[in-house]
Amino acid sequence: MSEARARLDALPTTYPRLFPKGPLPWGFELGDGWSQIIAMLCARLDTILQDTPGASIEVRQVKEKFGGLRFYYELHGADDETAAELREAVDLAAATCAHVCERCGRRSAVEDSGGWLSTLCSACRTDP
Repeated sequence: MSEARARLDALPTTYPRLFPKGPLPWGFELGDGWSQIIAMLCARLDTILQDTPGASIEVRQVKEKFGGLRFYYELHGADDETAAELREAVDLAAATCAHVCERCGRRSAVEDSGGWLSTLCSACRTDP
């Protein structure tokens, strides 16, 4: 197991407020290159929740789709300001992932390869 994958797999234990049911049923459905971004996002969401004791999140799914990050969560007990702050953090992570190779973490961009959108650097794109 790679260090990046171990980082992702540890997130439900590190952030039980975000993953109240434990590990995700399908795990993290994305490449290791985005692991640091996902870890930073979880840290940010946890910090926001600490400032809003009545709010809670349940992360439902984290995956790559159409070359971008999809981070699905259910929010409970948050006021509009907190909900906006959480949404902004998720949107920032998704925007960052659009410029980072999903596989290795190097600078990249979303590309269309025969109708298949992916965010891979040139080296990872040529090395399946």
